[in-house]
Amino acid sequence: MRTIHLGFQLHEPYQLKEFSDEEGYFLAESFKKANEDVYQPFFAFLERTTQRYKQFHFSLAVSGIWLELAERYDPELVRRLKKLVGLKQVELVVSPYYHSLAVFYSGEELAEQVRLYREKIEQLFGVNGRIFYLPELIYNDQIAKIAEDLGFAGMLAAGPQKVLGWHSPNHVYEAHGCEYLRVLFENEHLTKLVTTKSPEILVEKKFEEGDKVEMHEVLSAKRFQKVLDLDCLRGNLVNLYFDARVFCDLRKVGVIGFFDELVRDWLEVSGNRFVGAAEACTVETPMAEMVVEGIVSTRGGNMKEESAEKTEGYLPVAVKEIKVPSWLDEKPQREIAKALYDIRREILASEDERLIADFRRLLTADYQIEMKEKDLGNWQKILADLKRRANEAKKSQAVEISRAWTKKRDRVEIVRPAKASTQEVGNVVKVNFGMKRDAGVAGPSVHGGKMAAEEVDDVVPVRRLPRLEAVEEETAEKSVEEELEKKPKRRGVRRIVKRIVLE
Repeated sequence: MRTIHLGFQLHEPYQLKEFSDEEGYFLAESFKKANEDVYQPFFAFLERTTQRYKQFHFSLAVSGIWLELAERYDPELVRRLKKLVGLKQVELVVSPYYHSLAVFYSGEELAEQVRLYREKIEQLFGVNGRIFYLPELIYNDQIAKIAEDLGFAGMLAAGPQKVLGWHSPNHVYEAHGCEYLRVLFENEHLTKLVTTKSPEILVEKKFEEGDKVEMHEVLSAKRFQKVLDLDCLRGNLVNLYFDARVFCDLRKVGVIGFFDELVRDWLEVSGNRFVGAAEACTVETPMAEMVVEGIVSTRGGNMKEESAEKTEGYLPVAVKEIKVPSWLDEKPQREIAKALYDIRREILASEDERLIADFRRLLTADYQIEMKEKDLGNWQKILADLKRRANEAKKSQAVEISRAWTKKRDRVEIVRPAKASTQEVGNVVKVNFGMKRDAGVAGPSVHGGKMAAEEVDDVVPVRRLPRLEAVEEETAEKSVEEELEKKPKRRGVRRIVKRIVLE
């Protein structure tokens, strides 16, 4: 059975602008334009195809930033995505929420962004992804182990042939050093046939517009499928990963019609099918354990051996360092990335949600990948502003703490000990007060005396005092007796009468 795992990425970074005070760091124009040029035709293709073919399954890698922008500027996109997820024909794969490269700089930040993303898709779509991917399909053995320890069952990865060697990307592989994590390598050759508009799959097509007849080269699904059939001789699972922007970038060569024809022609053949990422991991027993020591990505598999950035803080596994690939190791990229992650703890300590969100948006991989020497000035201004905001938040925290302490000091509070438990034995009572005093403290007072809330193991024998009521009764009886004693004794009348009669 021949299988295509078709994956698309939906990601749109915030547009970074020239920094100026009190106006923020980002613009929204880029998303509004991309929505019209990319996302509307892309969603139209997905909705049309899922309605026509119930056998059509695919994967979507949707960044948290894209979801934020869609919720703000076109909530209808999110609603349409919810409907697609509800059809159970699309599978969402998990990525760092802010589409960051934190894996190279901070294990703590990576784990936190994964947690944020899982919470987001659980809230919006009621799903919890089991497959993981990083920007540019970055992958190596260390990253695979981190993904497994974060709870993922599989990863999407770039598949440069110079890294795979004689192995075909058209199989499921086990990650080296992992217990169960499986890897789906992109078929780089077939993907690039489409994205580079290879002459191998282009044909001339006649277009009529009014009286004009023109010939244009367009992508041919039939030619592509012939190449695909030959490639399937090396394995029956073909992983094709595209950014949704191809629906804009390749519009002139008929990319929408190309995908329409590809799905139709592939499903017409008995035994052919489309699957999502999790199902792709189970279509066959893993071919082998794949060892990938250097970083692989869609930008290449080479790596500068002398370049190494130590990973800060907690990592889910004992990874000492992950080397940064050469395409991320230019001077401006290295300096800004280091400066950003160096102030991470200070930013988080501010507890300013808006500041933390701005900081994490600035970690988006797109800025680091596209950074040039001329951008350093703007980034330095942004970094200085982040530090200023963090310091102001720290001062605000100090003021709030001071105010709270002053209110507590000025408020008269009586510390009451716990109610004593008693046990009476005869006229002696054993009392357990439940707490004892600190050494040298006489008791609660206006001078700051306090009680230590520690239980006392010993009980103190205390002789019970007579009750007030009993004392009053006893006193009253004694008073009556004393009064009687004070009065002169009188002989009874009967005794006197009797004596007179006898006499």
